[in-house]
Amino acid sequence: MNVTGKQHQVVIALFWSLAQNWGGRALSFVLFLVLARLLNPADFGLAALVAFILLLLSSVAEFGFGDALIQRRTLEPADVTLPFFCSFAASTILAILIAVLATDIERWFDVKGLAPLLTAASLSLPIGTATLFQEALYKRQMDFRVLAVRTMVATAISGVVGIACAYAGFGALSLVIQVVVQSAVSGLWLWSQPRWLPMRGYDARSFRELSGYSVHVVLNRLLDFAIVRTIDMIILTLYGVAALGIYTVGARVYIILMQLLTQAVMDVALSALSRIAHERDRIAGAYLRSVSLGALVGSPVFVLLAAIAPEVSLLLFGAKWSGSEAVMRPLMLVGAIQTVQFVNSAYFGALGKPNYVFALNILKFCTVVPAMFLLPSRDIGQLATIFAFAQLVVTPVTFALALRLLGLSWSQFLRPIAGCLCAIVLAYGAVVLCRAATPDINPYLRMGLLSSCFGATYLMSILLFWRKQLFSLIDFVVKRGVTA
Repeated sequence: MNVTGKQHQVVIALFWSLAQNWGGRALSFVLFLVLARLLNPADFGLAALVAFILLLLSSVAEFGFGDALIQRRTLEPADVTLPFFCSFAASTILAILIAVLATDIERWFDVKGLAPLLTAASLSLPIGTATLFQEALYKRQMDFRVLAVRTMVATAISGVVGIACAYAGFGALSLVIQVVVQSAVSGLWLWSQPRWLPMRGYDARSFRELSGYSVHVVLNRLLDFAIVRTIDMIILTLYGVAALGIYTVGARVYIILMQLLTQAVMDVALSALSRIAHERDRIAGAYLRSVSLGALVGSPVFVLLAAIAPEVSLLLFGAKWSGSEAVMRPLMLVGAIQTVQFVNSAYFGALGKPNYVFALNILKFCTVVPAMFLLPSRDIGQLATIFAFAQLVVTPVTFALALRLLGLSWSQFLRPIAGCLCAIVLAYGAVVLCRAATPDINPYLRMGLLSSCFGATYLMSILLFWRKQLFSLIDFVVKRGVTA
Protein backbone atom coordinates (compact mmCIF):
# COMPACT_ATOMS: atom_id res chain seq x y z
CA MET A 1 0.00 0.00 0.00
CA ASN A 2 1.43 3.42 -0.99
CA VAL A 3 1.70 6.42 1.34
CA THR A 4 -1.49 8.03 0.06
CA GLY A 5 -3.38 4.78 0.58
CA LYS A 6 -2.06 4.46 4.11
CA GLN A 7 -3.08 8.03 4.89
CA HIS A 8 -6.59 7.35 3.57
CA GLN A 9 -6.83 4.19 5.66
CA VAL A 10 -5.78 6.06 8.79
CA VAL A 11 -8.29 8.86 8.18
CA ILE A 12 -11.13 6.35 7.60
CA ALA A 13 -10.07 4.42 10.71
CA LEU A 14 -10.00 7.62 12.74
CA PHE A 15 -13.48 8.55 11.50
CA TRP A 16 -14.97 5.23 12.60
CA SER A 17 -13.00 5.26 15.84
CA LEU A 18 -14.46 8.69 16.57
CA ALA A 19 -17.91 7.35 15.69
CA GLN A 20 -17.41 4.42 18.06
CA ASN A 21 -16.07 6.44 20.96
CA TRP A 22 -17.99 9.68 20.55
CA GLY A 23 -21.27 8.08 19.58
CA GLY A 24 -21.00 5.34 22.20
CA ARG A 25 -19.77 7.61 24.97
CA ALA A 26 -22.31 10.32 24.19
CA LEU A 27 -25.16 7.80 24.26
CA SER A 28 -23.75 6.23 27.42
CA PHE A 29 -23.57 9.65 29.07
CA VAL A 30 -27.19 10.44 28.20
CA LEU A 31 -28.24 7.13 29.75
CA PHE A 32 -26.09 7.93 32.78
CA LEU A 33 -27.91 11.23 33.23
CA VAL A 34 -31.27 9.46 33.16
CA LEU A 35 -30.09 6.93 35.73
CA ALA A 36 -28.68 9.73 37.92
CA ARG A 37 -32.18 11.21 38.06
CA LEU A 38 -33.73 7.83 38.98
CA LEU A 39 -31.17 6.56 41.51
CA ASN A 40 -29.55 8.07 44.60
CA PRO A 41 -25.91 8.63 45.64
CA ALA A 42 -25.80 5.42 47.71
CA ASP A 43 -26.82 3.37 44.64
CA PHE A 44 -24.04 4.91 42.58
CA GLY A 45 -21.59 4.41 45.43
CA LEU A 46 -22.38 0.68 45.57
CA ALA A 47 -22.04 0.36 41.79
CA ALA A 48 -18.74 2.26 41.91
CA LEU A 49 -17.37 -0.19 44.47
CA VAL A 50 -18.39 -3.14 42.28
CA ALA A 51 -16.72 -1.46 39.30
CA PHE A 52 -13.57 -0.93 41.41
CA ILE A 53 -13.28 -4.66 42.14
CA LEU A 54 -14.18 -5.87 38.65
CA LEU A 55 -11.91 -3.40 36.89
CA LEU A 56 -8.96 -4.50 38.99
CA LEU A 57 -9.58 -8.17 38.22
CA SER A 58 -10.21 -7.63 34.51
CA SER A 59 -6.97 -5.65 34.17
CA VAL A 60 -5.06 -8.63 35.52
CA ALA A 61 -7.04 -11.36 33.74
CA GLU A 62 -6.45 -10.04 30.23
CA PHE A 63 -2.67 -9.84 30.91
CA GLY A 64 -2.27 -6.93 28.49
CA PHE A 65 -2.29 -9.21 25.47
CA GLY A 66 -4.75 -7.00 23.58
CA ASP A 67 -2.28 -4.12 23.28
CA ALA A 68 0.56 -6.57 22.59
CA LEU A 69 -1.36 -8.07 19.64
CA ILE A 70 -2.06 -4.60 18.21
CA GLN A 71 1.55 -3.47 18.54
CA ARG A 72 3.15 -6.62 17.05
CA ARG A 73 4.44 -5.95 13.54
CA THR A 74 3.58 -9.41 12.15
CA LEU A 75 0.86 -11.66 13.53
CA GLU A 76 -0.16 -15.21 12.63
CA PRO A 77 -3.36 -16.94 13.82
CA ALA A 78 -1.34 -19.34 15.96
CA ASP A 79 0.15 -16.37 17.83
CA VAL A 80 -3.25 -15.62 19.39
CA THR A 81 -4.01 -19.10 20.73
CA LEU A 82 -2.02 -19.21 23.98
CA PRO A 83 -2.71 -15.59 24.98
CA PHE A 84 -6.44 -16.11 24.46
CA PHE A 85 -6.78 -19.34 26.43
CA CYS A 86 -4.58 -18.12 29.28
CA SER A 87 -6.59 -14.92 29.64
CA PHE A 88 -9.97 -16.61 29.30
CA ALA A 89 -9.07 -19.28 31.87
CA ALA A 90 -7.81 -16.66 34.33
CA SER A 91 -10.94 -14.51 33.97
CA THR A 92 -13.23 -17.53 34.42
CA ILE A 93 -11.42 -18.62 37.60
CA LEU A 94 -11.56 -15.07 38.98
CA ALA A 95 -15.29 -14.84 38.21
CA ILE A 96 -15.94 -18.06 40.12
CA LEU A 97 -13.88 -16.84 43.07
CA ILE A 98 -15.76 -13.55 43.16
CA ALA A 99 -19.11 -15.35 43.21
CA VAL A 100 -17.99 -17.76 45.93
CA LEU A 101 -16.34 -15.10 48.12
CA ALA A 102 -18.91 -12.34 47.56
CA THR A 103 -20.27 -12.49 51.12
CA ASP A 104 -16.78 -12.36 52.62
CA ILE A 105 -15.88 -9.39 50.42
CA GLU A 106 -19.04 -7.58 51.55
CA ARG A 107 -18.10 -8.18 55.17
CA TRP A 108 -14.50 -7.03 54.56
CA PHE A 109 -15.59 -3.74 52.96
CA ASP A 110 -18.41 -3.39 55.51
CA VAL A 111 -20.86 -2.30 52.79
CA LYS A 112 -24.30 -3.86 53.06
CA GLY A 113 -25.79 -5.14 49.80
CA LEU A 114 -22.48 -5.60 47.99
CA ALA A 115 -22.50 -9.43 47.73
CA PRO A 116 -25.41 -9.93 45.26
CA LEU A 117 -24.08 -7.13 43.06
CA LEU A 118 -20.65 -8.75 42.89
CA THR A 119 -22.13 -12.13 42.06
CA ALA A 120 -24.12 -10.68 39.17
CA ALA A 121 -21.23 -8.55 37.90
CA SER A 122 -18.78 -11.47 37.89
CA LEU A 123 -20.50 -12.78 34.75
CA SER A 124 -18.97 -9.92 32.77
CA LEU A 125 -15.36 -10.99 33.47
CA PRO A 126 -14.96 -13.97 31.07
CA ILE A 127 -17.31 -12.38 28.54
CA GLY A 128 -15.34 -9.15 28.54
CA THR A 129 -11.98 -10.91 28.23
CA ALA A 130 -13.10 -12.93 25.22
CA THR A 131 -14.49 -9.80 23.60
CA LEU A 132 -11.26 -7.85 24.14
CA PHE A 133 -9.33 -10.25 21.90
CA GLN A 134 -11.69 -9.82 18.97
CA GLU A 135 -11.69 -6.07 19.56
CA ALA A 136 -7.88 -5.97 19.54
CA LEU A 137 -7.75 -7.80 16.20
CA TYR A 138 -10.30 -5.42 14.68
CA LYS A 139 -8.23 -2.49 15.90
CA ARG A 140 -5.04 -4.05 14.54
CA GLN A 141 -6.63 -4.19 11.09
CA MET A 142 -7.92 -0.65 11.63
CA ASP A 143 -11.48 -1.82 10.97
CA PHE A 144 -13.39 0.44 13.37
CA ARG A 145 -16.69 0.42 11.47
CA VAL A 146 -17.91 -2.83 13.04
CA LEU A 147 -16.66 -1.70 16.44
CA ALA A 148 -18.56 1.57 16.10
CA VAL A 149 -21.86 -0.12 15.22
CA ARG A 150 -21.33 -2.70 17.97
CA THR A 151 -20.73 0.00 20.58
CA MET A 152 -23.87 1.93 19.67
CA VAL A 153 -26.11 -1.16 19.63
CA ALA A 154 -24.72 -2.61 22.87
CA THR A 155 -24.94 0.75 24.66
CA ALA A 156 -28.52 1.34 23.52
CA ILE A 157 -29.78 -2.12 24.48
CA SER A 158 -28.03 -2.16 27.86
CA GLY A 159 -29.20 1.39 28.57
CA VAL A 160 -32.82 0.53 27.96
CA VAL A 161 -32.50 -2.53 30.21
CA GLY A 162 -30.76 -0.50 32.94
CA ILE A 163 -33.38 2.27 32.92
CA ALA A 164 -36.21 -0.30 32.99
CA CYS A 165 -34.61 -1.96 36.02
CA ALA A 166 -34.20 1.42 37.74
CA TYR A 167 -37.88 2.21 37.16
CA ALA A 168 -38.73 -1.21 38.59
CA GLY A 169 -36.89 -0.32 41.81
CA PHE A 170 -33.78 -2.48 41.41
CA GLY A 171 -31.55 0.31 42.74
CA ALA A 172 -27.80 -0.27 42.36
CA LEU A 173 -28.47 -3.63 40.70
CA SER A 174 -29.78 -1.67 37.69
CA LEU A 175 -26.28 -0.35 37.01
CA VAL A 176 -24.73 -3.80 37.34
CA ILE A 177 -27.30 -5.39 35.02
CA GLN A 178 -26.60 -2.64 32.49
CA VAL A 179 -22.88 -3.49 32.47
CA VAL A 180 -23.47 -7.25 32.14
CA VAL A 181 -25.94 -6.80 29.28
CA GLN A 182 -23.59 -4.42 27.45
CA SER A 183 -20.72 -6.89 27.82
CA ALA A 184 -22.87 -9.78 26.55
CA VAL A 185 -24.19 -7.90 23.51
CA SER A 186 -20.69 -6.67 22.62
CA GLY A 187 -19.30 -10.19 22.83
CA LEU A 188 -22.06 -11.74 20.73
CA TRP A 189 -21.71 -9.01 18.11
CA LEU A 190 -17.96 -9.45 17.59
CA TRP A 191 -17.84 -13.23 17.90
CA SER A 192 -20.62 -13.54 15.31
CA GLN A 193 -18.16 -12.10 12.76
CA PRO A 194 -14.78 -13.04 14.24
CA ARG A 195 -11.32 -12.03 13.01
CA TRP A 196 -9.89 -15.12 14.71
CA LEU A 197 -11.23 -18.44 15.97
CA PRO A 198 -9.73 -20.76 18.62
CA MET A 199 -7.41 -23.37 17.14
CA ARG A 200 -5.08 -26.12 18.28
CA GLY A 201 -1.93 -24.69 16.81
CA TYR A 202 0.10 -22.28 18.92
CA ASP A 203 3.50 -20.58 18.86
CA ALA A 204 5.37 -20.71 22.18
CA ARG A 205 8.10 -18.35 20.99
CA SER A 206 5.54 -15.76 19.93
CA PHE A 207 3.82 -16.15 23.29
CA ARG A 208 7.06 -15.32 25.11
CA GLU A 209 7.61 -12.27 22.91
CA LEU A 210 4.03 -11.05 23.43
CA SER A 211 4.38 -11.64 27.17
CA GLY A 212 7.50 -9.48 27.26
CA TYR A 213 5.44 -6.56 25.96
CA SER A 214 2.19 -7.35 27.77
CA VAL A 215 3.79 -7.54 31.22
CA HIS A 216 4.61 -3.84 30.95
CA VAL A 217 1.02 -3.14 29.90
CA VAL A 218 -0.37 -4.99 32.94
CA LEU A 219 2.03 -3.31 35.35
CA ASN A 220 1.13 0.08 33.88
CA ARG A 221 -2.56 -0.68 34.26
CA LEU A 222 -2.16 -1.77 37.86
CA LEU A 223 -0.16 1.33 38.72
CA ASP A 224 -2.65 3.54 36.93
CA PHE A 225 -5.46 1.73 38.73
CA ALA A 226 -3.79 2.33 42.08
CA ILE A 227 -3.28 6.01 41.26
CA VAL A 228 -6.82 6.64 40.02
CA ARG A 229 -8.78 4.34 42.30
CA THR A 230 -7.10 4.86 45.66
CA ILE A 231 -9.21 7.96 46.09
CA ASP A 232 -12.34 5.78 45.86
CA MET A 233 -11.22 3.73 48.85
CA ILE A 234 -10.25 6.82 50.84
CA ILE A 235 -13.66 8.41 50.20
CA LEU A 236 -15.46 5.17 51.09
CA THR A 237 -13.49 4.88 54.33
CA LEU A 238 -13.72 8.53 55.44
CA TYR A 239 -17.06 9.71 54.08
CA GLY A 240 -19.16 6.64 53.27
CA VAL A 241 -20.80 5.03 50.25
CA ALA A 242 -23.08 8.00 49.44
CA ALA A 243 -20.07 10.33 49.23
CA LEU A 244 -18.44 7.83 46.89
CA GLY A 245 -21.54 8.08 44.72
CA ILE A 246 -21.28 11.90 44.62
CA TYR A 247 -17.60 11.68 43.69
CA THR A 248 -18.41 9.14 40.96
CA VAL A 249 -21.02 11.44 39.44
CA GLY A 250 -18.79 14.51 39.72
CA ALA A 251 -15.89 12.71 38.07
CA ARG A 252 -18.09 11.22 35.34
CA VAL A 253 -18.06 14.30 33.11
CA TYR A 254 -14.25 14.41 33.32
CA ILE A 255 -13.93 10.71 32.54
CA ILE A 256 -16.34 10.82 29.60
CA LEU A 257 -14.64 13.89 28.17
CA MET A 258 -11.19 12.32 28.45
CA GLN A 259 -12.48 9.24 26.68
CA LEU A 260 -14.16 11.28 23.95
CA LEU A 261 -11.09 13.38 23.26
CA THR A 262 -8.39 10.75 23.71
CA GLN A 263 -9.55 7.16 23.30
CA ALA A 264 -10.56 7.40 19.63
CA VAL A 265 -7.20 8.87 18.69
CA MET A 266 -5.33 6.38 20.91
CA ASP A 267 -7.06 3.41 19.27
CA VAL A 268 -5.89 4.50 15.82
CA ALA A 269 -2.56 5.93 16.97
CA LEU A 270 -1.04 2.71 18.30
CA SER A 271 -1.78 0.89 15.05
CA ALA A 272 -0.85 3.78 12.74
CA LEU A 273 2.24 5.02 14.57
CA SER A 274 3.69 1.53 14.90
CA ARG A 275 3.85 1.48 11.08
CA ILE A 276 5.95 4.66 10.84
CA ALA A 277 7.98 4.26 14.04
CA HIS A 278 11.16 3.76 11.99
CA GLU A 279 10.65 7.09 10.15
CA ARG A 280 11.83 9.55 12.78
CA ASP A 281 10.99 12.77 10.93
CA ARG A 282 7.42 11.68 10.16
CA ILE A 283 6.68 10.49 13.67
CA ALA A 284 8.19 13.65 15.20
CA GLY A 285 6.02 15.80 12.92
CA ALA A 286 2.97 13.74 13.82
CA TYR A 287 3.74 14.29 17.51
CA LEU A 288 3.87 18.07 17.20
CA ARG A 289 0.58 18.10 15.29
CA SER A 290 -1.00 15.83 17.92
CA VAL A 291 -0.10 18.09 20.83
CA SER A 292 -1.18 21.15 18.85
CA LEU A 293 -4.60 19.64 18.20
CA GLY A 294 -4.93 18.66 21.85
CA ALA A 295 -4.12 22.21 22.99
CA LEU A 296 -6.39 23.81 20.39
CA VAL A 297 -9.47 21.58 20.71
CA GLY A 298 -9.28 19.60 23.94
CA SER A 299 -7.79 21.91 26.54
CA PRO A 300 -10.28 24.80 26.16
CA VAL A 301 -13.23 22.42 26.54
CA PHE A 302 -11.90 21.18 29.89
CA VAL A 303 -11.14 24.70 31.13
CA LEU A 304 -14.58 25.97 30.11
CA LEU A 305 -16.30 23.17 32.04
CA ALA A 306 -14.10 23.89 35.06
CA ALA A 307 -15.16 27.55 34.89
CA ILE A 308 -18.89 26.73 34.79
CA ALA A 309 -18.82 23.58 36.97
CA PRO A 310 -21.59 24.66 39.41
CA GLU A 311 -24.05 25.39 36.59
CA VAL A 312 -23.15 22.23 34.67
CA SER A 313 -23.62 20.04 37.74
CA LEU A 314 -27.03 21.56 38.50
CA LEU A 315 -28.21 21.26 34.91
CA LEU A 316 -27.03 17.70 34.31
CA PHE A 317 -27.60 15.98 37.64
CA GLY A 318 -29.98 18.10 39.70
CA ALA A 319 -29.86 19.56 43.20
CA LYS A 320 -29.58 16.18 44.98
CA TRP A 321 -26.04 15.84 43.63
CA SER A 322 -24.81 19.00 45.35
CA GLY A 323 -21.07 18.73 45.97
CA SER A 324 -20.27 17.11 42.64
CA GLU A 325 -19.20 20.49 41.23
CA ALA A 326 -16.35 20.65 43.77
CA VAL A 327 -15.10 17.34 42.35
CA MET A 328 -15.59 18.36 38.74
CA ARG A 329 -13.65 21.65 38.78
CA PRO A 330 -10.12 20.47 39.75
CA LEU A 331 -10.39 17.37 37.58
CA MET A 332 -11.33 19.51 34.58
CA LEU A 333 -8.44 21.90 35.10
CA VAL A 334 -5.96 19.04 35.22
CA GLY A 335 -7.72 17.38 32.27
CA ALA A 336 -6.83 20.43 30.17
CA ILE A 337 -3.17 19.45 30.55
CA GLN A 338 -3.73 15.70 30.32
CA THR A 339 -5.49 16.00 26.96
CA VAL A 340 -2.17 17.23 25.54
CA GLN A 341 -0.06 14.88 27.65
CA PHE A 342 -1.97 11.68 26.81
CA VAL A 343 -0.42 11.35 23.34
CA ASN A 344 2.95 10.55 24.91
CA SER A 345 1.79 7.06 25.88
CA ALA A 346 0.82 6.24 22.28
CA TYR A 347 4.22 7.33 21.01
CA PHE A 348 6.07 5.43 23.74
CA GLY A 349 4.12 2.29 22.82
CA ALA A 350 4.61 2.72 19.06
CA LEU A 351 8.36 3.19 19.52
CA GLY A 352 8.57 0.04 21.65
CA LYS A 353 9.13 1.85 24.95
CA PRO A 354 6.26 0.74 27.24
CA ASN A 355 8.79 0.71 30.08
CA TYR A 356 8.78 4.52 29.91
CA VAL A 357 5.09 4.54 30.76
CA PHE A 358 5.73 2.11 33.60
CA ALA A 359 8.50 4.29 35.06
CA LEU A 360 6.31 7.39 34.80
CA ASN A 361 3.43 5.61 36.50
CA ILE A 362 5.73 4.62 39.35
CA LEU A 363 6.69 8.27 39.76
CA LYS A 364 3.03 9.31 39.64
CA PHE A 365 2.08 6.64 42.18
CA CYS A 366 4.85 7.79 44.55
CA THR A 367 3.49 11.33 44.31
CA VAL A 368 -0.29 11.02 44.16
CA VAL A 369 -1.01 8.28 46.71
CA PRO A 370 1.14 9.74 49.55
CA ALA A 371 -0.32 13.19 48.85
CA MET A 372 -3.87 11.89 49.33
CA PHE A 373 -2.94 10.20 52.61
CA LEU A 374 -0.70 12.92 54.05
CA LEU A 375 -2.30 16.20 53.01
CA PRO A 376 -5.36 17.15 55.10
CA SER A 377 -8.79 17.39 53.46
CA ARG A 378 -12.15 18.28 55.00
CA ASP A 379 -14.41 16.95 52.25
CA ILE A 380 -14.42 15.12 48.92
CA GLY A 381 -13.90 18.37 47.01
CA GLN A 382 -10.58 19.08 48.73
CA LEU A 383 -9.52 15.46 48.36
CA ALA A 384 -10.32 15.62 44.63
CA THR A 385 -8.20 18.79 44.36
CA ILE A 386 -5.22 17.08 46.02
CA PHE A 387 -5.65 14.04 43.79
CA ALA A 388 -5.90 16.11 40.61
CA PHE A 389 -2.99 18.49 41.07
CA ALA A 390 -0.61 15.91 42.53
CA GLN A 391 -0.69 14.23 39.11
CA LEU A 392 0.96 17.26 37.52
CA VAL A 393 4.30 16.49 39.16
CA VAL A 394 5.00 13.90 36.47
CA THR A 395 3.93 16.12 33.55
CA PRO A 396 7.29 17.81 32.77
CA VAL A 397 9.10 14.48 33.06
CA THR A 398 6.65 12.86 30.61
CA PHE A 399 7.22 15.54 27.99
CA ALA A 400 10.99 15.52 28.55
CA LEU A 401 11.14 11.79 27.81
CA ALA A 402 8.95 12.11 24.73
CA LEU A 403 10.98 14.98 23.31
CA ARG A 404 14.24 13.16 23.92
CA LEU A 405 12.94 9.99 22.27
CA LEU A 406 11.72 11.91 19.22
CA GLY A 407 14.76 14.18 18.95
CA LEU A 408 12.80 17.40 19.55
CA SER A 409 13.70 20.46 21.63
CA TRP A 410 11.54 22.24 24.18
CA SER A 411 11.29 25.26 21.91
CA GLN A 412 9.98 23.08 19.06
CA PHE A 413 7.39 21.67 21.47
CA LEU A 414 6.29 24.94 23.09
CA ARG A 415 6.17 27.09 19.98
CA PRO A 416 3.01 25.46 18.48
CA ILE A 417 1.00 25.51 21.75
CA ALA A 418 2.06 28.74 23.50
CA GLY A 419 -0.61 30.83 21.76
CA CYS A 420 -3.34 28.33 22.71
CA LEU A 421 -2.30 28.39 26.36
CA CYS A 422 -2.37 32.19 26.46
CA ALA A 423 -5.84 32.22 24.88
CA ILE A 424 -7.16 29.68 27.40
CA VAL A 425 -5.84 31.64 30.41
CA LEU A 426 -7.40 34.85 29.11
CA ALA A 427 -10.74 33.11 28.48
CA TYR A 428 -10.83 31.62 32.00
CA GLY A 429 -10.03 35.03 33.49
CA ALA A 430 -12.85 36.58 31.48
CA VAL A 431 -15.30 34.03 32.96
CA VAL A 432 -14.13 34.80 36.50
CA LEU A 433 -14.76 38.51 35.96
CA CYS A 434 -18.12 37.89 34.28
CA ARG A 435 -19.26 35.64 37.16
CA ALA A 436 -18.36 38.30 39.71
CA ALA A 437 -20.40 40.85 37.74
CA THR A 438 -23.53 38.63 37.57
CA PRO A 439 -24.03 37.17 41.08
CA ASP A 440 -27.81 36.95 41.23
CA ILE A 441 -29.08 35.85 37.82
CA ASN A 442 -30.69 32.53 36.92
CA PRO A 443 -28.00 29.77 36.94
CA TYR A 444 -28.99 28.47 33.50
CA LEU A 445 -28.91 31.95 32.01
CA ARG A 446 -25.57 32.52 33.71
CA MET A 447 -24.18 29.31 32.18
CA GLY A 448 -25.06 30.55 28.70
CA LEU A 449 -23.58 33.97 29.42
CA LEU A 450 -20.34 32.56 30.89
CA SER A 451 -19.95 30.06 28.05
CA SER A 452 -20.40 32.82 25.46
CA CYS A 453 -17.88 34.99 27.28
CA PHE A 454 -15.33 32.14 27.32
CA GLY A 455 -15.88 31.25 23.67
CA ALA A 456 -15.65 34.83 22.40
CA THR A 457 -12.52 35.58 24.41
CA TYR A 458 -10.85 32.32 23.36
CA LEU A 459 -11.63 32.76 19.66
CA MET A 460 -10.42 36.37 19.57
CA SER A 461 -7.27 35.45 21.47
CA ILE A 462 -6.53 32.53 19.13
CA LEU A 463 -6.87 34.79 16.11
CA LEU A 464 -4.59 37.30 17.80
CA PHE A 465 -1.86 34.98 19.12
CA TRP A 466 -2.06 31.82 17.00
CA ARG A 467 -3.63 32.69 13.64
CA LYS A 468 -0.81 31.50 11.40
CA GLN A 469 -0.39 28.15 13.19
CA LEU A 470 -4.18 27.68 13.29
CA PHE A 471 -4.69 27.99 9.56
CA SER A 472 -1.61 25.89 8.84
CA LEU A 473 -2.89 23.08 11.09
CA ILE A 474 -6.40 23.20 9.62
CA ASP A 475 -4.99 23.07 6.11
CA PHE A 476 -2.83 20.06 6.94
CA VAL A 477 -5.63 18.12 8.64
CA VAL A 478 -8.08 18.75 5.82
CA LYS A 479 -5.63 17.78 3.08
CA ARG A 480 -3.63 14.91 4.53
CA GLY A 481 -4.79 13.73 7.97
CA VAL A 482 -3.23 14.10 11.35
CA THR A 483 -0.93 11.08 11.17
CA ALA A 484 0.38 11.63 7.68
